[in-house]
Amino acid sequence: MREVGGRWTLRRLTGALAALGAMAAVLGGAAGTARAEEPGYRVALEAELGLPLPGSKLQQPWFHAALERPAGDTAAREYVLTYDFSEIASFVDVKVRAIDARFCAIAGTTMTCRHTVEGEIASVGVPELLAAQGSRNGQSGRLKVTAASEGITIEGSSTLVRVGGPDLAAVRVPLKDSPSVGEVQIPRYSFTNKGTLPAAGVLLALTGTRGLELPRTAGNCEYADLPGPEQTVFALCFFPGTYEPGATYRADRGIAVRTGTRAYVDRLSYRFLEDTPAERAKLRGKLSFTQGTGPAVVMEKTGASARSTDLYIFDNDGWWEPTARNTADFQAVGDTATGAKGEHVTVDLGFRNNGPAWVTGTSGGDPRSVGAVEFLVPPGTRVTEVPDGCHGYSVDRKKYYGEEPGAPLYVCGQGTFILEDARAELPFVLLIEKDVENAKGRIKVTSAYYGGHGEHDKKPSNDSAAVVVNPVDEPGDGSGGSAAGGTSSGGSDGGAAASGGASAGGSTGATGGNLASTGSPVLPVAFGAAAAVLAGGVLFTVVRRRRGTV
Repeated sequence: MREVGGRWTLRRLTGALAALGAMAAVLGGAAGTARAEEPGYRVALEAELGLPLPGSKLQQPWFHAALERPAGDTAAREYVLTYDFSEIASFVDVKVRAIDARFCAIAGTTMTCRHTVEGEIASVGVPELLAAQGSRNGQSGRLKVTAASEGITIEGSSTLVRVGGPDLAAVRVPLKDSPSVGEVQIPRYSFTNKGTLPAAGVLLALTGTRGLELPRTAGNCEYADLPGPEQTVFALCFFPGTYEPGATYRADRGIAVRTGTRAYVDRLSYRFLEDTPAERAKLRGKLSFTQGTGPAVVMEKTGASARSTDLYIFDNDGWWEPTARNTADFQAVGDTATGAKGEHVTVDLGFRNNGPAWVTGTSGGDPRSVGAVEFLVPPGTRVTEVPDGCHGYSVDRKKYYGEEPGAPLYVCGQGTFILEDARAELPFVLLIEKDVENAKGRIKVTSAYYGGHGEHDKKPSNDSAAVVVNPVDEPGDGSGGSAAGGTSSGGSDGGAAASGGASAGGSTGATGGNLASTGSPVLPVAFGAAAAVLAGGVLFTVVRRRRGTV
């Protein structure tokens, strides 16, 4: 199974993609919680929390709590949570957040919250924490929480609260804006500790999108493959030692990144974090790592920071967004159908990316480069069934029909990214309202926003293909038949070969749902395995079905 992208996907596996999205958030450095391996009923909190010094105008850190419950437990249940802040009361001001005022109250050095939790969302009230006037840099203590609910036992938790702390701000590294495919660059990563306390060890997390590769050459880095489809490579590097506040550190040698064969617009993210067991566990997740084979990289002190110290979590990241010297080839797939007046016929239209590059509109990508498919309905016919993700318009685009049938023009968005071997079927059911002969419509690949031709696509000749009802002339006459669309006329159930030379076999069975995927006999198989098998590029066949009345 291959995914076309973002909003409209190919037979979307909702649960699997939700899990992949959660993995990407964790690897991107989103705030996480300390979790046990097999959750029962427990409270999950941040492992540590650093507070800006008193009087600082910096944004206070986010503090999260959640109830972890056994899978499938979404029934309504009342919980009582008790926060014990006796260890930090002397140097931290604790308040009830305005959003939690209906549920939470403070008495002495405890805050009690009563919640009725149901459904999938299990967030609960948490206290607002600020460093008190007179508190000292480095003061710390634990905030403890217990929870109770009738008939069950809930495991409590705690988080370390500290005034001040390290703030590891990434320094941008110089990398080429337009690298060649196959080019290897070796950036020397750098950071400044802009915080108020030393960092006892530093982690560097590298995350790359689909067109980038991380050669496994740094001895103090662990490398892993991500499940994708957008983020696919990850490295976690370890730098022991003490990193002082106000100082800048730079790697003594670079850590390689390669521009891969499917690169076009990509993103490499790098993030520095203090090395703690909780941070390591959060970043590693359940990934399988291999150790780098080359010499270890060392962080060397290069000087003092020109900026004043602060605690600010949003500058830990740097990024590189190259546009590789590469191309993708978007192709429209047309079809023909035969029927009499009053009959329903199906035209199996399609879209394919012949690669070698993938194309994205997210990160540094241009959303206008991500293709949409425009279907101009043949005269004398009317659309009665519309594929998911397709929206109707008048020919001049002034009237919007939505997802309803009957429009003369349909535009089918392809989402926020298109993989290098993306394949989609767009089966439209047409009612023949008049006795028509050689009624010609068109399917065209265009920009999702402004129309036109994407800069990545250097082969515009196959951007459109004919859609013909009751053909009398041969395709390939300049109307965009088999030459442009990859289909041929004739036969009732025959299949047309793709550009890869494969012969068609079997029906794709795509008659509804989100844009359906083709190109693999293992469509129902788990997403991860299918993605791995298909990543190398798959021959695509369009099976054209001729249907009578429905």
